[in-house]
Amino acid sequence: MSPNSLTTSILSSLGNNTGSIFPMATKDLIKNQVTVLTYKKDGGKHDAFEKFVEENGTSLVWLGGLPLIKKLLDKTLYRAFKIDPDVDIRKLKSDSSDSVEFTLNKLKEQGKTDGAQFKALKKVSENKNITKGLFTGKFAIATGLTMFALGKIILYKQKDTEEKVKQKVRNDMLQELALKNAVETSETGKIFKGLTKTNEGEKGTAALSFTGSKGVGALSAFMYNPVLNQLILDGGITGLRIGTGRDGEKRGITLKELIEIAFLYPLALPIQRGFELLYGTIFGKDTSLNYDVLASDSFKDMAGDNSIKNALADFSKEYDLEKIGKDGDVDKKLLNFIYDNPDNPVVKFLKETGDVSTVKKTAGKKFGIFNVKEATSEIDSLAFIDTKSIKKSINKLSKMLDKMDGKGALGNVQKASQYLKGTRFAKGLSILSAIAFGIWGTGVFETKLVLKMREKETGSTENQAITNLESKIRHQMAFEGGIKA
Repeated sequence: MSPNSLTTSILSSLGNNTGSIFPMATKDLIKNQVTVLTYKKDGGKHDAFEKFVEENGTSLVWLGGLPLIKKLLDKTLYRAFKIDPDVDIRKLKSDSSDSVEFTLNKLKEQGKTDGAQFKALKKVSENKNITKGLFTGKFAIATGLTMFALGKIILYKQKDTEEKVKQKVRNDMLQELALKNAVETSETGKIFKGLTKTNEGEKGTAALSFTGSKGVGALSAFMYNPVLNQLILDGGITGLRIGTGRDGEKRGITLKELIEIAFLYPLALPIQRGFELLYGTIFGKDTSLNYDVLASDSFKDMAGDNSIKNALADFSKEYDLEKIGKDGDVDKKLLNFIYDNPDNPVVKFLKETGDVSTVKKTAGKKFGIFNVKEATSEIDSLAFIDTKSIKKSINKLSKMLDKMDGKGALGNVQKASQYLKGTRFAKGLSILSAIAFGIWGTGVFETKLVLKMREKETGSTENQAITNLESKIRHQMAFEGGIKA
């Protein structure tokens, strides 16, 4: 893969906030390290260790565990029933225009009944309930096992902290006992001890205590800072975190989860769009199209020879854009157009955006092990064509062509290439800025806000849960007889 294609692939994936976990994963993994470093700087070693274990542990399970379990189920459960897991489950919806039956009829019309995709679709059409059951089971098993693993990580982190706090308290009490013995056996200590006895010769209460809140206890409390639970993108896992949260940290967990969910879900796309508008305005470009479309030689050529402009004009005459995604008859007509005209410039554009998936073939191997897939021009009939998504992409295309036309960039390959180059630059800046802003929001802003909230409530940025735990262990050890020298 060339440097240019690698850059295109990365930026395209980072800018996809609707159909890819790549931008969320990138923000999550980088944010984890920012969070750990923040707590290490402002807190103590237990804070940093808890964050390191939970933040990175849960991310690895979320990013690797869930896909791995699903892939294993594809290779075992689906294979046992001879059902192709690549058939999009949305093709089985009763009101779907792009249904299994529609696709089978199109493949029959095109004489592709001997192909693997036709056979896979036919098998699914004959076993709809089994297919739905497999899909539901795969989702439930993968989610359940992932939730179980995440729960174990949270409990491990808490148990590990408890053991470390126990050891710390034990060491503190041994130091206190050693200091007390040293004082009492010294000449000064003997005099001091004699002054505290009563007239009856009984031992009185020492006038000076080394075990109060201003001694080692204050130091130990200073060493333990906030511990919050790692980002979990699912509402159920958020509930798990809050439910397993220790007394004194539940409000912080709730605030953290709400902020992270907000930045990674409802705010991700608006933030991206905001930066697109900002850089689009600064550079005078329309940045709404996907980065990979802007980097496509095919799109550049279609803009340079006006074929995409002419094809869009014909498309607009044939279809009422407002009815696409709302009217079943219009959608069926559109789907027929896509299958019957795979080389039409508008259809080729929809292939570039990913709205119309294409079959991928193995182009080679990476490191001699992993298959490298390369997209072909053949429409993938196992995938689902979302007409509502097509409508959005056509709207973006129309705006882009209007902008290019106004700049005199249509109908000239060189000018089109220059315009798209500048647009890619603005789009790339918007993608990287959105990623950086998301990392700042969840790694810095959120952390500072939680610490401020705790400081306002307790007068300290310490994790009240660990402070309470240490106090509880100290009292328990004292009740059981303390530490013997």
